[in-house]
Amino acid sequence: MEVKILEFGKTKKGETVFSYILKNNFLEIEILNYGGVIRSLKMPDKNRKWEEIILNYKTIEEYENDQNHFGCITGRVAGRIKNAILKINENIYKLEKNNGNNNLHGGKNGIDKKIWSTKVKCLDDKSVLLTLKYFSPHLEEGFPGNVNFKVNYLLKENNLEIEYFGEADRDTYINLTNHAYFNLTGDFSNIKNEVLKLDIKGYGKVDTETLPIKFEKEDSFIKFNEEVKLEDIFNSKHEQVKIVGQGIDHPFMLNKKDDYVGFLKDETTGRTMKFKTNQPVVVVYTGNFLDEKYTGICFETQDYPDIFNFMPEKANIYNKENGYYQKTIFTFEVVK
Repeated sequence: MEVKILEFGKTKKGETVFSYILKNNFLEIEILNYGGVIRSLKMPDKNRKWEEIILNYKTIEEYENDQNHFGCITGRVAGRIKNAILKINENIYKLEKNNGNNNLHGGKNGIDKKIWSTKVKCLDDKSVLLTLKYFSPHLEEGFPGNVNFKVNYLLKENNLEIEYFGEADRDTYINLTNHAYFNLTGDFSNIKNEVLKLDIKGYGKVDTETLPIKFEKEDSFIKFNEEVKLEDIFNSKHEQVKIVGQGIDHPFMLNKKDDYVGFLKDETTGRTMKFKTNQPVVVVYTGNFLDEKYTGICFETQDYPDIFNFMPEKANIYNKENGYYQKTIFTFEVVK
């Protein structure tokens, strides 16, 4: 196990950003204390060639100006909140409208734009734990409650385990995820030839603002629980493909019949990635609006998006008695 801590740069405020590079025989991962960004993830292909499989930037300035949320911890609330209004019990909180008329991923200065305290600990020769902490004050970006956040990144053999914790002093809502863009080709070429499989029981039909309006349970948009080539989706004439920029940007309700609920593979390199989570939903986004379209795919494991408007009966309130917890495990393998 190798651990390196390097200075990555300084923010516009003069804050020092550090890079934590963790490597074992299976994976090499680099994480910034700025927004908990997964800046790099490298793994071998079937010919043992190590390459980058995460979209990233070279400088802290690019991350500060980033609108695509490359690799960051996303929140306080991932996804869009309709009309930028959050209603907790009888209290109404007006949030920033940073995506049309809606709030997106916690606002322009969400927790993805903050410096987190860090602690790294080697557990054995194949495992290392990086813990990040951030205190978010009451009404930061309009969200209620003083919240102590903690995120654990555990590199364990060929697994990346991410745990999210939130302790609030009053009623609030939290929905965190990571926004890494995966590309298993190793050369950042188009992901159209990669194969996707989701173990799902429904998907969220979205409107023109990409807000969920209804869960559908038929296979009209994507073949449930079957392998599908991403190019076939990109070429689809389905209304839901067109409405989000000719791709995927939808929540999928997970089956959880099996351990792993999402699978991605690149047959040329032999690289595969699969994930499992304690969350009910994964929002899949195929980079439809990136400058270089279709160069990455996100798997945003989370709670139901825009839950207080879309499915309020399933909403969880977090406070002193009820802490927030989320866990997702990504597993990386090579098939020859």
